[in-house]
Amino acid sequence: MKTSKYLNMFLGSIVSLSFIFASAVHADQKAIDEANKTATITLSEQDVEALKLGKQILAIQEALNNPTDPNSIHQVTALGWDQRYYVMVRGWLVLRLQADQSAYTGSQAQSHLGERIEFLKLAIRTIDLE
Repeated sequence: MKTSKYLNMFLGSIVSLSFIFASAVHADQKAIDEANKTATITLSEQDVEALKLGKQILAIQEALNNPTDPNSIHQVTALGWDQRYYVMVRGWLVLRLQADQSAYTGSQAQSHLGERIEFLKLAIRTIDLE
């Protein structure tokens, strides 16, 4: 009986915090929307480069989620062949490969995982052969 009392208090606290957080996020979003109507942002060259890198990283993430897409390998090699980011991309691919291999059992339900493992091996070989 005591446990359910504490559980109800805990759940009530979580619900209250969720409403507070949602209200704060809504208020912040409204302020951002209003600020966007009148603000002009000037980006430095460094900011532009950071945005480009971020887009390329997101493209690689999408490629890893869709390994059967013919453009996926091009997304990985576009950044992997850049000497500045080769080590980062290769390290990411190797760690993802190791994680997928440790989780893969070969069952039919994990066919997507098997496809991604093969894709990762191909991507690593491709960026290594630049």
